[in-house]
Amino acid sequence: MSRLIAKDLKIKFIETLNEINDFSYEEGNPFLIKIEKKKYFVFLKNLSPACFKNSPDISRIQLPYSEHFSKVFNDDIPFIILGYDVENDIVVSWNPKKVKDRLNTKSNVSLYSRYSLQENVKGNEFKLGYLSNGEKIVLFKRDNLISFFNLVHELFKGQYEINEHLSVKLSEESTIEYSLNKLIEITDKLLLQKVTPLLHKNQVLQAVEIVSTFYDGKFKDMTFKDWYKLVNLLYKKIKSTE
Repeated sequence: MSRLIAKDLKIKFIETLNEINDFSYEEGNPFLIKIEKKKYFVFLKNLSPACFKNSPDISRIQLPYSEHFSKVFNDDIPFIILGYDVENDIVVSWNPKKVKDRLNTKSNVSLYSRYSLQENVKGNEFKLGYLSNGEKIVLFKRDNLISFFNLVHELFKGQYEINEHLSVKLSEESTIEYSLNKLIEITDKLLLQKVTPLLHKNQVLQAVEIVSTFYDGKFKDMTFKDWYKLVNLLYKKIKSTE
């Protein structure tokens, strides 16, 4: 299986995210990145064969015991592990919180994936695979790294707690489609300032009109129903705090 040297792997990662206007990163691996106001610790590593005689389909990365991980423990910042499949140009990620809890628990912590999943990721999809204990892995094309960081918390929602030794057996996978032409959350501060007072007054339809006009032409797959659902979620959130 092909591999990239650490320097080239990081260059590939940075080049992909450099399309974001407000993006910065630090040196090293793991390293801190900033996307707008959100911060993440990131660790990059090539995927390689797990070398299990009876399971040739299993791939993995290994996290060695390292003092470099100490800075990850000392801050409440999500820790994103990304395994890279050079041949398929595919990235695999594991639940940030669960991985952080396992750092430096032994000399090498293994995180598993599967070649058959890596070979079948298409287009803009995020393919989900599950370990036998319920732990989720997310697979996607490297070109979709920007979308991944926009969706990372959504993708790992509903994660099962890990209460047993990590198994390499993967259950049947599923695929989730996220269109890059659909908005999943309203985060623009200026827009929120405009619609929040309306939602406090129960003027949901007026807020929908303002939101759809604000993003006019930017999310071509959005229908009125999608805009309404998006605003209604915000409305319910606001009402629950009143």
